[in-house]
Amino acid sequence: MNPAMWGGVSALGLGCADFMARFSGRAVGPVPAYAAVLSVGAVIFTLWVLITGTPLVWPADKIWLLVLNGIATTVMSVLLYAGLARGPVSIVAPIVAAHPALVVLIAVVVGARPSAIQWAAMAVTVAGAVVIARQAERFERPDHADRAALRTTVLIACAACLAYAVLVSSGQAAVPHFGDIQTIWMSRLISLAAIAVLFAARRERPFVPRAWWPFLLMQGVLDAGGYLALFLGSHGAGAEVAAVTASTFGAVTTILARVIIKESIGPVQWFGIVMIFAGVAVLSASS
Repeated sequence: MNPAMWGGVSALGLGCADFMARFSGRAVGPVPAYAAVLSVGAVIFTLWVLITGTPLVWPADKIWLLVLNGIATTVMSVLLYAGLARGPVSIVAPIVAAHPALVVLIAVVVGARPSAIQWAAMAVTVAGAVVIARQAERFERPDHADRAALRTTVLIACAACLAYAVLVSSGQAAVPHFGDIQTIWMSRLISLAAIAVLFAARRERPFVPRAWWPFLLMQGVLDAGGYLALFLGSHGAGAEVAAVTASTFGAVTTILARVIIKESIGPVQWFGIVMIFAGVAVLSASS
């Protein structure tokens, strides 16, 4: 397949996995649900490393990048699952999908100089996220508790967006030293260790009802498959096309919420969604 098709497969896999998180997160809790999905992904990437004979390197002075990436993966995913479980999906998914704008801002802090087009795309993306956040008011009912809950959901989505930006930035910094497959593999293993520490700190045992394992297995396969598809399309000519098409995974999640659970999306909200994904597409193409 060409890079655009690999990117499309990646967007479908990641978008569907995130949409499924709404249901698994509500049923078993965001942390156990993510732990299960993470375990599936860790197994898949471990098998991939063993079967393909991926060469492994361990530059000691760069290990901290893997640790940061693994911790950011944990924080982002738990927050994302919590936000999607709370809903509305059409508010949470687009806000989190705006993370490429923050990735570029982080790059600016460490010395990058974005082009005028990138600055414009960042402005459009951030403006779209603001529009989406303000549209949370459409879902409010008169009671104060409901308004407070929606504001909390928006804050969770914003925090997940920030953690996603740290995840991507640390991953981009790690890939030149460890390679893409080793980076994503180690981030999964480190994230598993972080989740284990979290359960230990809370004095809880991870538990997922047997009835939910087939669902979570499929969710984990889609999540890991989405990343593998992105890697497979990100080599050789046209690699940037894969990144652009894969960046639309949040749109997939939003559309599934509209089609399957009939979540209401107003014209202004659609406008904000288009702003975000147009900005993200430009940032992905120009990075």
